[in-house]
Amino acid sequence: MFTQIIPTLENAPAPTLATFGQAANEAAARAVFAIYQARRPENTRRAQRAALALFAEYMRAEGVAVPDLYSDPAAWLGIGWGLVQGFQFWMLKQGYSVKTVNDRVSVVKVYMALANQAGIIPDSEILRLQSLRGYTRKEAVDTDRARADQGLATRKGAKKAAATLLTDDQARKLKTQPPTPQGRRDALLMCLLLDHGLRVSEAAGLKVENFNLETRQMTFYRPKTGRTSRHVLRGRAWACLVEYLEKDQHAQSGPLFLGSNKSGGLIPGSCMSERAINARVRALGRAIGIESLSPHDCRHYGATKAGHDPKVSLAALMAWGGWESPTSAARYIERGQADNDGVNLGSEESQP
Repeated sequence: MFTQIIPTLENAPAPTLATFGQAANEAAARAVFAIYQARRPENTRRAQRAALALFAEYMRAEGVAVPDLYSDPAAWLGIGWGLVQGFQFWMLKQGYSVKTVNDRVSVVKVYMALANQAGIIPDSEILRLQSLRGYTRKEAVDTDRARADQGLATRKGAKKAAATLLTDDQARKLKTQPPTPQGRRDALLMCLLLDHGLRVSEAAGLKVENFNLETRQMTFYRPKTGRTSRHVLRGRAWACLVEYLEKDQHAQSGPLFLGSNKSGGLIPGSCMSERAINARVRALGRAIGIESLSPHDCRHYGATKAGHDPKVSLAALMAWGGWESPTSAARYIERGQADNDGVNLGSEESQP
C-alpha cells in the first residue's frame, strides 16, 4: 500500500535544488490524501467516506456535480467556507442529529485543510473556515427545540439518541446465563461488555491467545484508537472465562467467541462477527424485558458505574475505556459525581 502512495520523483526535471524541490512538492500534493488516510484506522476512513459522500449529495441537491472528494485533492477546487456553512444548514433541515452535523462538518474541514496543503484551496478560504464552528451542547439543545417547534426531525436513522440505561439488577441478569455452551459463552460476553467496557469491535476481535491464565490478564487491540490495552479479569468475568475455556472453547488459538447454530450449539472454528454480537446482545436484552439493547449500552453502563465512584480518577476511567480524549470519559464522571467530590474543604469542621 505504501509503495503506491509515497510520492515519486522518477520524472523530476534537471537535478537542481529548485526543480527537485518543486517536483517533490507536486508529488506530495498529489498524494496528500492517501498519505493522511494511510495513518487512520479503517473505522475512521469509513466514517470519512460517509461524510464526504453526504457533502457530495448536498452539492448535487444544489445542482452541482463533484468528482471523488475522498481520493482526489483537485476535486476540492472551488469549494469554500460558504459551501460548508450551507452544508451545515442543509443537514439540520434534513433532520440529522446535531452530533452528526458537527462530525460531518469536521471531516469536511479536515479535507479542506489537506486540499489547501496541496495548493488547491487558497489560504484565505481556510482562514474564513476557522470561524465556522460546531454546535456546543447548549446550542444543540436550543437548535433541536427550534427544529421540533418547526416540525422538523432532529435525528435520522435507527441509531438511538441516548443509551438504554441498565439497572444493577438487569446487569446481573445479563451476566447470569444458563449452564449450556451457548449460555457460558453469552455470560462471558456480557461480563466483558458490562464490566470491562469493551466495544463491539474489540469483543469481536478477541482471540484465545489474548488471555494469560497465569496472570489473569486480557490483552486486546482497540481498532477505534489503534492501541493495545490490558485488563485484569476479576470476579465473575474470570470465573466465566475459565469455565468457558474448560468446557466449550478448547482451541489453543483463534477467535474466542464461537458462533452458534439455531439449536444453541457452538460451532467449532467459527467466529462471532460484530453483527452477530449485536444481534445476540439484543436477544439477551429482550429476554429480560429490554428492547433494542446494544453492546454500546453495556459499555455505557460500565462507564457510568465507574464514573459515579469518587475514587475513580479521570485517568483511570480513560484507561479502562480506551478513550484518547478526556472529554469522552469526563462526561461519565460529570453525570455521577458532585462537583465538590474531589475537594473536601470544610469537612474537618464540626457541625453547629
